[in-house]
Amino acid sequence: MDARTSLCQLFLSGAFTNYQLLLLARHAADFPHWQPWLAAGQRRTKPAKCAQQTAILTAVLADRPVAPPIAAGTQLLTVLDSAYPLRLLEIYDPPAVLHCAGHLALLTQRTVGVVGTRTYSAYGQAAAAALVPPLCAADVAIVSGLARGIDSLAHRLAMGAAGSTIGVIGNGLTHFYPREHTALQQVMMHDQLVLSPFPPTTPPRPYQFPQRNRIIAGLSHALLVIEARERSGSLITASLAQDANRLVAAVPGRICDPLSAGCNALIADGAIPVHSAADLLRELPDEAF
Repeated sequence: MDARTSLCQLFLSGAFTNYQLLLLARHAADFPHWQPWLAAGQRRTKPAKCAQQTAILTAVLADRPVAPPIAAGTQLLTVLDSAYPLRLLEIYDPPAVLHCAGHLALLTQRTVGVVGTRTYSAYGQAAAAALVPPLCAADVAIVSGLARGIDSLAHRLAMGAAGSTIGVIGNGLTHFYPREHTALQQVMMHDQLVLSPFPPTTPPRPYQFPQRNRIIAGLSHALLVIEARERSGSLITASLAQDANRLVAAVPGRICDPLSAGCNALIADGAIPVHSAADLLRELPDEAF
């Protein structure tokens, strides 16, 4: 196996951390002498885990597959590939491998991440409906997390406007979470693009969603928050976007509305207040990077 194929096999095994995979990818030129680099990432790994990883790596270096093939219609995108977005490499702990279903060409478009509350109001729905279609008309892809609320609304609005949308999920592609979004995810896996930084059979777990949020922030040229409470997870995504030097924007709301408290706080901290899609479009780069 070459370095890329080996990296994919190690990812699919589910036995290696993203840090270890990144370390091996960084030293792809030293393939097949990867054991020293693996050892460098095992200083805090339990002996049983070390033994498991060593056995898997030994098998891979001997050209023996260690994981079943991925489903038809899906593919793996690695940091060794030219199609891997440069903007994603800029974030902390970028995913070494992404399991993808759909059209990778969407990654070459300008993108706006859209996040917000899981329980949006009529105002949030109206704001999303006013902003997402014009962005799609300007050939901007909408990035979100296929979660309840604003996320799924943004995906549906983008597709309803015949636009492009990218979903980043916090579990493997064989799982559908939440379950009521099964049909939405299936449609997006066929007609749009769904990405996962986890092996296919990985179930949803709470500690995995921050990694999803970091990828949403990294893929987005700008991040738009539509309705968020003061202690909303959307504000974490906004903070991650700021860390990645992305433009952060928010829809302002009434000062007495708890669902607008997070957005208003972001604007007070320097986020761009958005009243129309034009407010975002004039801030976006002319080309994707």
